[in-house]
Amino acid sequence: MEKPLKFTWEIYTGKFEKIFVLMLMTTLPLLMLHSFVTNYIYAITPSGSAVYSFADIYYGLITLLLYLYAQIPYIRFVYNEYKGAENNLRNSIYHFLANGFTVFVFACIVSVITTIGFMFLVLPGLIFLSLVFPIPYISIFDEKSVWKSFKEGFRIGKKNFFKIMLIVMFAGLAELVFGIFVTYQLFNVTSSFAAQMITQMTLNIIIFPFIIMLMTSFILKWREALETLEVKVQENIN
Repeated sequence: MEKPLKFTWEIYTGKFEKIFVLMLMTTLPLLMLHSFVTNYIYAITPSGSAVYSFADIYYGLITLLLYLYAQIPYIRFVYNEYKGAENNLRNSIYHFLANGFTVFVFACIVSVITTIGFMFLVLPGLIFLSLVFPIPYISIFDEKSVWKSFKEGFRIGKKNFFKIMLIVMFAGLAELVFGIFVTYQLFNVTSSFAAQMITQMTLNIIIFPFIIMLMTSFILKWREALETLEVKVQENIN
């Protein structure tokens, strides 16, 4: 994997019809669930401050949880494309439905710890998230539980900590700015809440898969670099 961005763009544009199916079958239902749950939470949770409320904390936790879980089919799709596997779309959906349980449990734990970290001036949560971020990727690559993938995933996270943190921050900021811009333009046309929600979902469906696919390509590259380094070290020892 020499050029992750080029590789990701070629897959995203060249296989878009299959990725679109993944969007409709996996990402869209999760976005609808996210919208329903978060709006319900905001409706029933009293605001304890003019600046923020407990609902904001719940919103962040649920968003991160579903974000981590929704990565599964796109991680597998990129990995299959890289390895030249057949029946890629079917295999990606299968992994999402059948083999995603340990990733979901992992996402629950990580989202709780990260949300608590974000409550303490953001940085602790971002550091923790960056360190453990590659773990579910290794799990999906190797078709094993996240617990068996923890050691290797954490090593990749530690070695590429600043790169992962910058990608996560940049992706989040870019999506936020673009979302605000589009929402502002939409307000000039209509104040309909349904229109705003549909627009936001559409943006997430389009942007989210590309970000995860790009991260997958980078982690494939970093994993190969780490394996090459370990082989060279072993050869020098022998």
